[in-house]
Amino acid sequence: MLSAMLDSVEKLELIGSFATTAEALKAPEVLSADAALIDFALERDGLNGVELGIALRSLNLNIGIAIYSQHEVEPLVSRVPAAMRPGWSFFEKSAFMTAQDYLGILNQTALGKGNWQDFEQTHTDDRANNVSLLLALSGRQRAVMDLASAGKSSVEIAKTLDMTYAYVRKELSRIYAVLVPEASAAVDLKTAAVLRYLEIAKSSGDR
Repeated sequence: MLSAMLDSVEKLELIGSFATTAEALKAPEVLSADAALIDFALERDGLNGVELGIALRSLNLNIGIAIYSQHEVEPLVSRVPAAMRPGWSFFEKSAFMTAQDYLGILNQTALGKGNWQDFEQTHTDDRANNVSLLLALSGRQRAVMDLASAGKSSVEIAKTLDMTYAYVRKELSRIYAVLVPEASAAVDLKTAAVLRYLEIAKSSGDR
């Protein structure tokens, strides 16, 4: 219904609507999109809306990200790396929002004028927290994650770092415990850990 409503707005061109994160990440339309409207609650066992937004930004540096949720949005801001927050908007779902309300939010978001500062938790020091997480990983573990972030398999990582496959798997398990300690058993731990690693490395200035 939301797609149909947005598609009816004359000043808004809806170039794609996707049911899953996989579809969105593979869609060529993402590369030219000005803004993406994402529900925070996506697949039960996949990425959430903020994680998808971060992934989309890695594909299109200029895309604005608008996150809407049925929950309080203030805590969601801290999940976005500080350096990436310009061009992010957050708002709570409401049955009273009109197509023009959505148009206004998306226009501002596309221009890099997101409302994230209105919800920022002022006492949260993301950079310090992320530096602490990086320091919790050993140099070898960071080397493993650098290769994993580049799309290397465990076998390839083992060969590149002159480790056994079993040792790489043990290191990955230790890394998951640091980066994604609360992930459910159904989540792809490697994907979640890579996204978290890239997020904290970028926001902490490591990259």
